[in-house]
Amino acid sequence: MDFLQELPEQIFRDILLRISYESQSKIKQLLKPAKEMMECFKFYQDRIKFGLANKYICFLQRCEVSIYDPIDHSCKPFRTEHEISHSSKIINVNHKIVVLDGHFSLSPKIWIYDLLSSTWKRGADIPTPSDRNKYAWCASPDGSIYIAGGYDNIAGRKLRDAAVYKVDEDKWELLPQMYENVGRYCRGFFIEGMFYVLYRYRTQRFDPNTRVWTTIANMSLPYSYYYVLLYAFGRLIAFTTKGIEEYDWEGSVWREVEPLPQGFTVLHATVWYDQIFLRGYSNFMRPIFYMYKPGAALTERWISIEEPNIFLENYVESIVTIEI
Repeated sequence: MDFLQELPEQIFRDILLRISYESQSKIKQLLKPAKEMMECFKFYQDRIKFGLANKYICFLQRCEVSIYDPIDHSCKPFRTEHEISHSSKIINVNHKIVVLDGHFSLSPKIWIYDLLSSTWKRGADIPTPSDRNKYAWCASPDGSIYIAGGYDNIAGRKLRDAAVYKVDEDKWELLPQMYENVGRYCRGFFIEGMFYVLYRYRTQRFDPNTRVWTTIANMSLPYSYYYVLLYAFGRLIAFTTKGIEEYDWEGSVWREVEPLPQGFTVLHATVWYDQIFLRGYSNFMRPIFYMYKPGAALTERWISIEEPNIFLENYVESIVTIEI
């Protein structure tokens, strides 16, 4: 292994770029120069730029985060330094996994896992005057996290507050308040440069450039007592009790696309390459995994995936796709 260090630096780096993420930890232990290179942000950017990175599914569970490879069905769990509370969310921002604590406390917490250095750190607390939960949230292309609305458990009221978290700076910035308060059923998406907060009866949209909120009265959440929303392939998709629905931007309505597999209820969804990875349960409450490929032939559209044993140990709070 030492002979690698005797190679010209560029050749040495090119070899390291081609090492899979699963094997990088071993290489970093053996070669100190490799550790310094592989934990550099430019190294991460080059792996993506040259098509050398892979996409995985991250599962947030009570005491750990698991990285799952849908190709070979391997799974790599790593323990958190704290217990994950109920309703926590997991978000991917570049080479970092951000966990928004769902615990009902006066100061909701943020935990950040750096995939390059394999280390956890505590992030700046979410700015909130009270016990906020069930808020809208999403990541933006520039590496920020937006939150808005939610419910104040202490005062018993819906919230109008909004904020943005700059992950690299570990700093929160309060945004102008929304025109209307939204409660615990709101959902957040970043679409074409705008932060959308969908609620039961209307939507509010924030423009980061003008810092102005706009109310969209005829856009709301799908009419269903249960739904999982996802913005994928330029479409706003909902997995509901009626099946798969898609939002019609011109008609300002949700339209049914196709049914779900019989007896399947979706709990979590995330985009993986040109497919959507779905986790849910059957009529018998048995965990089920599917790969859904919109537009593919019927025989290739729904692919059932065997559930890895690791996911039977703890309840899954949230999932997200990472590229590393």
